[in-house]
Amino acid sequence: MQWLGIGVVTAALLSGAVPVPVAAQMELGVIKGQVLDETGKPIEGVTIRLVNIDRGREIVITSGKDGRFYRRGLQAVEYEMTVERQGYQPISDTVKLVAGTDRNFDFTLVKTAAGGSKEFQEGVAAFNSGNFAQAAQRFEAAIAQAPAVPALHVNLALAYFRLNRPGDAVASLEKAAALGPEDAAVQYQLGSAYVDRQEYDKAVAALEKGLATNPNLATDPLAVEAASTLGAVYFAQGRTADAEKQFQRVLAARPGAAGATLGLAKIHFSRNDVDGALALFEQVVANHPGTPEAKQAETFIEELRKEPRQGGPR
Repeated sequence: MQWLGIGVVTAALLSGAVPVPVAAQMELGVIKGQVLDETGKPIEGVTIRLVNIDRGREIVITSGKDGRFYRRGLQAVEYEMTVERQGYQPISDTVKLVAGTDRNFDFTLVKTAAGGSKEFQEGVAAFNSGNFAQAAQRFEAAIAQAPAVPALHVNLALAYFRLNRPGDAVASLEKAAALGPEDAAVQYQLGSAYVDRQEYDKAVAALEKGLATNPNLATDPLAVEAASTLGAVYFAQGRTADAEKQFQRVLAARPGAAGATLGLAKIHFSRNDVDGALALFEQVVANHPGTPEAKQAETFIEELRKEPRQGGPR
């Protein structure tokens, strides 16, 4: 689950795809997200400019009172994106929309007079160019001037991850979570980092805290992914009943969600319900082709079909 915070643009890895008609999948995509200030408050009236790199056509989107923006029916091509509002440092990057997929981008804009603004902009530029060592140095310099901005610590953590410094990255995320305890996205990021380190008790605590802050699974793809991840952690801990409830909760809000469907299929598999497991694995493959969840499901399907069912061959 990636959340880049200040200036670094990313698609939410855990957002998942929303099925659309086949014709739309050929060329159309969706972009959405939220813009916050460095204190975590939404910013209204932010202009998000998308310029089609191939054709030069410009599309303008404006954030609402809750800082959120949304636009559907966009061509699935590469765009130059600029996020700007008077009084704040602008953000620029290149993004690519994918047909039939909702792409979620969350931004934190910092006021032009904020301490460390020059340093974080330099860090963003270094990160986007792939110079993660320099990015980490510039984010560290920005934090020295503005140590109480949670998103700066998140950005530093992402640079540390790219430098294969997971311990330092987790420490930065823990600092961000301490500074912004009500920021659900930071809790999700921290929980995901704990999962990677197999620190499951800590992962559960962070994910549960984030979901308690932002429980809206119907509209927030980050919350959907966090809830699915929490179910997977419950399952890894042997808490099968809790895992099943969590996956069902996700599916009630977002029918067919890839992570929850896959998790529920694994629960059926663990109970030797081969037919139930196969049906759900096949649903993941059919509804979410090419995703990591679909690849996992394909592996399970292949193995299940090798084994004869009780009562005779297939």
